[in-house]
Amino acid sequence: MNRSILALAIALATLAIAAPQPAYAQAPTPAQMEKAKKAFAEGKKLFEKGDFPEAVGKFKESYNLSKNPVLLYNIGFANESAGQDDIALFYYRKFLTDAPADAAQRGEVVDRVKALEKKFAVGGTGNGGATEPVKTEPVKTEPVKAEPVKTAPVKIKPAGTYSATDFQHMVIDVAPPKKPLDVTAFVPEDSGFEVTLYFRTAGEGKFTARPMKWRYKELVARIPPEKMIGDSLQYYVEVKDQTGAVVTRNAKSTSPNLVTLEVGATPRFYPDFTDEGVVQTPVETTAEDTEEDPLTGKKKTVKKVTPRNTGEGIEIQPQPGTGNGFADVGSSKFKYMKWGSTIGAAAMLGLSVLFYVQAGNYSKALEDEAKACGSPPCGLFDDYNANLESSGKSRQTWSTVTLVVGIGAAGLATYYWYKELKAKKRGETKVSATSASPEASWSVVPTITDGTNGFLGAAAAGRF
Repeated sequence: MNRSILALAIALATLAIAAPQPAYAQAPTPAQMEKAKKAFAEGKKLFEKGDFPEAVGKFKESYNLSKNPVLLYNIGFANESAGQDDIALFYYRKFLTDAPADAAQRGEVVDRVKALEKKFAVGGTGNGGATEPVKTEPVKTEPVKAEPVKTAPVKIKPAGTYSATDFQHMVIDVAPPKKPLDVTAFVPEDSGFEVTLYFRTAGEGKFTARPMKWRYKELVARIPPEKMIGDSLQYYVEVKDQTGAVVTRNAKSTSPNLVTLEVGATPRFYPDFTDEGVVQTPVETTAEDTEEDPLTGKKKTVKKVTPRNTGEGIEIQPQPGTGNGFADVGSSKFKYMKWGSTIGAAAMLGLSVLFYVQAGNYSKALEDEAKACGSPPCGLFDDYNANLESSGKSRQTWSTVTLVVGIGAAGLATYYWYKELKAKKRGETKVSATSASPEASWSVVPTITDGTNGFLGAAAAGRF
């Protein structure tokens, strides 16, 4: 712990001045440096308390603001303290690459790297190993109406015409979790290069290989959303020529690129790209719906339009229905009927319960009045008793009426919710362009008295 506190103090001191930056990096502003110092101080306190995962986050924030390579040691050491040895190894290696040659922690980091590499090479998980087997997973995609992009045939030039300098790739540092990630690269179209993306989530011992496909003038490979989990993801890109010889790599299995997964980060994927390397084009098709309308029992014919290209980083939105009637899903009239019937059902069933309880209270009051003089019947049935009886019967009648109306409204609401649910499954409803969250839905189920316990009411269930 003493060496960690010493290193933390050294890194805090180095934040007082801007670290040397590569030629292509923009020097941090004074405001960014102040924020970096504050984030580092918070990380130091968290580290001393033993809250290592939170400390990692603060050290990363400080590094992203200041670009001080000495902080890579702190990030690595905090990850190692938290048990994330594979991620720690990544940051230690990056420290050795980026930090000044005379950095005080260099000797210690060299020893840590050797120890972790030995751990992974003998009896470890394989993370960071030099001879890791690569597995290729089948790509699961939904069938879409798509057409390949028609381009003129390209004549491939002989091997050796192009070199590693003709390959370009922009490294991805951050991406949102549970969203697909499209990794891109650029090579000459006539190079004949085969470019492959290798990726794995944190904790996986093996990389998954995915060939990069052409999308217009660039190569793209997609990391599926089910792999975008945890705190980070590792990847590297390999380029081979027509003979199978490796031309170059961007990173490698023993020192991959690290993508931090952060909620709120900008999505990085092409909505018009599929894993087969084709671009979706708007295709209008007409098909007969096999689902029957639960009220009429009739089938209908609907138009389905495949999603249009809506731009990078925006999810594809299904096309809404074209009708504007009460039975047209997505229309304003349909929405009013759906919510009106739902709220009406809840209100009527609630009133039914209220009237039923009031009727019971009047009945009990009438019984108590009859027993007031002793063993009944001992009193006269006067106007007061008549009023109690009349009021009780009135409430009982209203309870029955509102129950019937409530059940009818609940049935209508169920019809509208069912119709919308089926339409959503077929992709016919309009979804908000600013949110991928499903629309909240409610179901109201009436509960009728069994004649013995005297219970009457309704149950409501919500889904968000």
